Amino acid sequence: MFLSKSKYLAGLQCPKLLWHEYNRKDVIPGIDPLTRAVLDEGNRVGALAQKLFPGGIKVAREYVPEKQAAKSLEALKLGKPLFEAGFVNQQAYALADILVPVNDGVWDLIEVKSSTVVKDQNYHDVAFQKYTYQGAGLKIRKAYLMYINKEYVRRGEIEPAKFFLKQDITEKADRLVPEIEAEIVGMQQVIGRSEMPDVRIGTHCTDPRDCPLKDLCWNFLPDEGHIFILFRGGKHRYELLERGILKLVDIPDDVELNAKQAIQVKSHRADRAHVDKKALGRFLKKFVYPLYFLDFETMAPAIPAYDLTSPYREVPFQYSVHVIEKEGADPVHHSYLAPGDVDPRPEILQRLKALLGESGSIIAYYADFEKRCLKNASDTYTDYRDWFKGLNGRFVDLLEPFQDFFYYHPAQAGSASLKNVLPAITGITYKGMEIADGRTASAEYYRVTFDKKSDEKERQRVRDALEKYCDLDTRGMVEIYLALKDQIN
Repeated sequence: MFLSKSKYLAGLQCPKLLWHEYNRKDVIPGIDPLTRAVLDEGNRVGALAQKLFPGGIKVAREYVPEKQAAKSLEALKLGKPLFEAGFVNQQAYALADILVPVNDGVWDLIEVKSSTVVKDQNYHDVAFQKYTYQGAGLKIRKAYLMYINKEYVRRGEIEPAKFFLKQDITEKADRLVPEIEAEIVGMQQVIGRSEMPDVRIGTHCTDPRDCPLKDLCWNFLPDEGHIFILFRGGKHRYELLERGILKLVDIPDDVELNAKQAIQVKSHRADRAHVDKKALGRFLKKFVYPLYFLDFETMAPAIPAYDLTSPYREVPFQYSVHVIEKEGADPVHHSYLAPGDVDPRPEILQRLKALLGESGSIIAYYADFEKRCLKNASDTYTDYRDWFKGLNGRFVDLLEPFQDFFYYHPAQAGSASLKNVLPAITGITYKGMEIADGRTASAEYYRVTFDKKSDEKERQRVRDALEKYCDLDTRGMVEIYLALKDQIN
């Protein structure tokens, strides 16, 4: 059984995950749409990196490692840059993003990542490759990590030479290479076991990435009120687990809790909401009519879609605004969803400048995000810069009373996010919606807007779902505001 690079990294993270990869693959969830979107983006970044090596050859994929290795060894003889060449060293198998010929029989290895920083796991990734390729007979001179320059600004066609940064990580990778053979032997032993390894949950479940087995490994926890929803619980949660304590309500008095955690535990024990009426009253005095409940949906692709944008910089493509002109008035809805063929920021700035007027509170949930979107857009389209500065003092963050525990309900499950607060305080839920979170909204908008495989019917279906989702975000904020007012009356 060959150990691929991805399986090797899985084994470093958790032996139980590695065992399942080979023995109970059916238990591991399939690739969901969000993961697929991440993989597709990585493929686009990889294809862009290949443009830096004109004349390079992509080795056609064979799904039998020995066949891929034979084809790749033959391609080496051409002395040209190679993309996705695969090699075998005993039980290790790896595909190289880019191999660049240096001189006769000597190559540089380049691993391409769609991140903007070099991470510790990248050294293990490249070390495994170097071990594999050298064992297959290649002479590797240098090992590089090619990653994204977050300061890059698109102006016209994407310029790969400016878009990417390259770091020599040979020395750090080389330090890890001697350990790899022993690691592989240990992993082969894990794979060969008849029963899965007994590995307790821990920080490795989310580091360096979320483990796909988390739902399986964590299913011993109670469905509601378990210790891992303790607000900013950190190491407390694992200490409680070691003591056999699984529920918030069972946390003993000898455990030191901060003020917010104490409120949370007390609320769960009483099974009712905690309400600080005085603090809520002070907060609600910040609201000045007319009220503008604002929410953006954004995309932040690795490869900028429009001029004057940078990698992973949020670009709003949609907004929803509910306006309440005066006390007791019904909210009026305004919305915009960009067509996608042009930069949406000028249109959004123009529309919002007309809509938001010169007075009244602008309410957002985690308002720093909406302010950042507007600031970035107005910094680019400078005619709106003074207008944005005038908005700053009008923002009210609806997250505040939940983040500061002026209000907490057990149904929030330790979270102050809009998706948890809305059903807890109003009963309104996002369940059953085709698009029910911001990451999906971003991925789906990008897919139907820029992926030419989507037909018009599919495009319209997604756009309708986006309208419903963004509408609920701001309508939900209105309902939360009204519910908070009821709490102090």
